[in-house]
Amino acid sequence: MSATSLRHFHEVQRFPLWIISIPLLTVAGLGALIVAFVAGGEFAGALFCGVLLAAVFLPLAVLHLRMRLVTSVDSTGLHLRIHPVRFSLLPRRMTFKDVSLDEISRWEVSVYNSLKSREFWGWHVWGLSAAKGGRYLYVMRPGLVRAQGVRVELTRGETLFIGSANPTKLAAAIARAIKKRGPA
Repeated sequence: MSATSLRHFHEVQRFPLWIISIPLLTVAGLGALIVAFVAGGEFAGALFCGVLLAAVFLPLAVLHLRMRLVTSVDSTGLHLRIHPVRFSLLPRRMTFKDVSLDEISRWEVSVYNSLKSREFWGWHVWGLSAAKGGRYLYVMRPGLVRAQGVRVELTRGETLFIGSANPTKLAAAIARAIKKRGPA
């Protein structure tokens, strides 16, 4: 966002506790297993679990705690950022997405049902997905089945579903930014 752009919407989302608890419980379980192995004199088992914990599950737990989606709309366009950028496990085209207002052809408040819709199936990290055909799912706070957000269609054929705690405000901010921009 440049110094001269006007911000219409800004939201930061993190994973909900039920998603964060999965890797944290795995770390706690492996920690307990290490203690049990050491207490039983099984040092090889403790070493294996310790390496697994340090190399895989602890970094995954930290990533889940630190990961966040920043959504903003300003006078230059729609901006999506997934942090931390270097370790997000998602394609770069998804972690750093800028959409100019001229590219937005349609937007509407919508509900995404992960059990009924296959539209956003692809490379997934919980509610974040990059699917074939330029379809991107940005949902940091999914319910078990559904997520509320704004569906945005672009002139180049891409479709974004942006989850939001305030989808009505996000859609209104897009409309306001486009209206203030004036005719293209």
